[in-house]
Amino acid sequence: MSGPVMYFDCSAGAAGDMILASLLDCGASLEKIKEKLSMLPLGGYEIKTFKTRKKGLAALQFQVIITEQQPPRHFPQIKAIINSSTLPDKVKEQSLAIFQTLARAEARVHGIAEGKVHFHEIGGVDSIIDVLGTIIALEMLEVDLVYASYLPLGRGWTVAGHGKIPLPAPATMEIIKNNRIPCYGLPLEGETVTPTGAAILATICRSFTPIPPMIVEKIGYGAGSKEFDYPNIIRAMMGTSRSGTGKTKTDCRKGTEEGFLTEPLEILEANIDDLNPEIYDYLLNCLFSSGALDVYFTPVQMKKNRPAVKITVLSAPHKSHELGLILLRETSTLGYRRLSAEKVMLPRIQKIVETPWGKVRVKIAGSSPNYFNVAPEYEDCLLIAQKNAIPLKKIYQEIYAMLKNI
Repeated sequence: MSGPVMYFDCSAGAAGDMILASLLDCGASLEKIKEKLSMLPLGGYEIKTFKTRKKGLAALQFQVIITEQQPPRHFPQIKAIINSSTLPDKVKEQSLAIFQTLARAEARVHGIAEGKVHFHEIGGVDSIIDVLGTIIALEMLEVDLVYASYLPLGRGWTVAGHGKIPLPAPATMEIIKNNRIPCYGLPLEGETVTPTGAAILATICRSFTPIPPMIVEKIGYGAGSKEFDYPNIIRAMMGTSRSGTGKTKTDCRKGTEEGFLTEPLEILEANIDDLNPEIYDYLLNCLFSSGALDVYFTPVQMKKNRPAVKITVLSAPHKSHELGLILLRETSTLGYRRLSAEKVMLPRIQKIVETPWGKVRVKIAGSSPNYFNVAPEYEDCLLIAQKNAIPLKKIYQEIYAMLKNI
């Protein structure tokens, strides 16, 4: 069992205010969020929440009311606002990543540089509050993992500063494309997923999937501002991950097995024969710090008998575009391969084992006697070996003996 998990059921769509409202309805404190938001050098707004009903379902609605004229803000100005605050670094980093996603999409749609993108179209202050408020709320709820459903998309037209634009909004579709978010169409005239909503989910979600194995402990309903033929809400489900409790089935080459966990995965590959070897360590750190699940180098033989290195990067689907850009920017490759795959995992838990020399964290995967593995944490064992001047393998042997009958 791991820490708190959040799942967003986006059956009716997603917008920034809806996401934040659902987190507030899950138990995040509005007063504490307001206190954190006051750290931003930003004024001229008020926050209002109230209970409403959407087709008979009770939900919380979140509104940002503008009380003073706001200037159009470009991306660098929003970065300055966030960076100059005294908010925690993690909140700043995730919020900036969301606005980076928005700026990249808007720049591509309008054919301008990212630094020239202004956020008048997506609300300015509204978007800043929705984005920062969401990240603060998730931090407050101590959520470890975030997932979301596939995104439903309406159709038709809406009016923006440049005139009529098609739905889904071009920026929304650009974000969905760049982050490979699964989506589907609804027979509905209207906007269901906003650029801000798409950018938030693209940045915070580990994957877009059916409800993962979890024990649901809280449910929050965030209301949208529009009226459809069905409840315009987003549903946030908060709980704890339960490895293996759902008896998830996965079809493998050897047949259908019980108890596996699965999630989508993308594999990036590039063959390189002309890169300075000193750069590989730097590249490795860049990829891991940007969210790669794993990175490894394989020696290969290329055309004309040239020795080369195949770089392989394992990535969550929504991170693959960003990691691919790192390969193009930091190496000499002219391109890379991107393959869609599925990660199949044993359910796992972590135990603390008391050895004669101290505590050691141990990962236990699967259910005895089938698919059962024990993996002591190397760093814990190494520390004990160095401190007590005993062989590292003796610590492993001791742990395996203690867990033999688990």
